[in-house]
Amino acid sequence: MTIILIVIIIFCFALIGFKFSSYYVSRKKFFSSLVLMLSNMEADVVFSRDKLANILKKNTEVCASKELCLLCENMVLAIESKQLIDEKLFDSVKILKTDEKQLLYKFFSQLGRYDVTAQSKEIKTYQTRINDYNLQAQEECKKYSGLFIKLGIIVGILVCLLII
Repeated sequence: MTIILIVIIIFCFALIGFKFSSYYVSRKKFFSSLVLMLSNMEADVVFSRDKLANILKKNTEVCASKELCLLCENMVLAIESKQLIDEKLFDSVKILKTDEKQLLYKFFSQLGRYDVTAQSKEIKTYQTRINDYNLQAQEECKKYSGLFIKLGIIVGILVCLLII
């Protein structure tokens, strides 16, 4: 009975550590998906010259990050309603910091306002800035995602030792 209780306690604390680490994994996945989406978006703008809402819908179907999918869906709704509101755009995306939200809001608000060549240059410019966030998110994920899981296990073992 004691062994089962110890395993359950350690498992619960490891699960809590996993939940904390999932934040960093989600950020890494979000920014890597965003960099890929911007590459695809630039190619679509230059070659297919389709409507912006259709390009975003197409990229939403293939993105790996659920937060990015939600962001793109919010952007498509904003395009269709012709109102881009900061709070509505990031309504369901909780993993972004304030400066990242500002950059993405600025990027999405400038989409579709230029001709093809200027829009391509604009996308490339934002892609380099977002790539910096991607590298930072990857470094944070390396540092902290495994750390929180290990800390959860260690705290679980410590709690078990204190109980026994």
